[in-house]
Amino acid sequence: MLKMYHGAMCLVLLALLAACGPTAQPTYVRGDDVPWLDDPAMSVGLDLRDLEQLLEENMASLQASAWWQTVSGPSGTLPSVAVMPMENRTTEHVDSQLHALIGMVETQLVNSNRFTVIAAELRDQIIEELRLQQGAEFDQSRAVQLGGQLGVHYFITGRVVDNSERTAEYRRVQYYMFMQAISVETGAIAWQNQSELTKGIVPMVVE
Repeated sequence: MLKMYHGAMCLVLLALLAACGPTAQPTYVRGDDVPWLDDPAMSVGLDLRDLEQLLEENMASLQASAWWQTVSGPSGTLPSVAVMPMENRTTEHVDSQLHALIGMVETQLVNSNRFTVIAAELRDQIIEELRLQQGAEFDQSRAVQLGGQLGVHYFITGRVVDNSERTAEYRRVQYYMFMQAISVETGAIAWQNQSELTKGIVPMVVE
């Protein structure tokens, strides 16, 4: 009788396990393994996809601008451009991701065949000189003066800022990326644009 009872209990337990189905286990994957991996928001913070979206909107504006269509260097030569690091004026720790955007901007400028992009060594020399003289904050007037000394015709600069609001059930964070092209010769802003996106936490009914 005892053996029959134990056998019946095992069958019940197996049935319950089968009904529950397989248990999901954390697994290391690559984006190719899970195509949707980059789609969901994992937090209200900025991720690389957010930054790429903001950058793409600004670059589309740049390439459609009148300045882009008519810009030229002295005597018809290609104007030289230095892409400066974007200022992080958010509460997010995204300095390394913002630095990676420099290469993305430089690649598009080089491939356009409209500019001579200043090499990283010269750009870093400008940045270091600016930091020695006024700290990490980008000073447009000083940068223009220094750029003229080093043969730069334009700077591409930018900054990212945020605005956060919350209630008892909701949280909303708005991000803005401002970009501009500055003429070294005149100090005038030749082009500028703003892109934006919003992330948040909202109550949702999960069926």
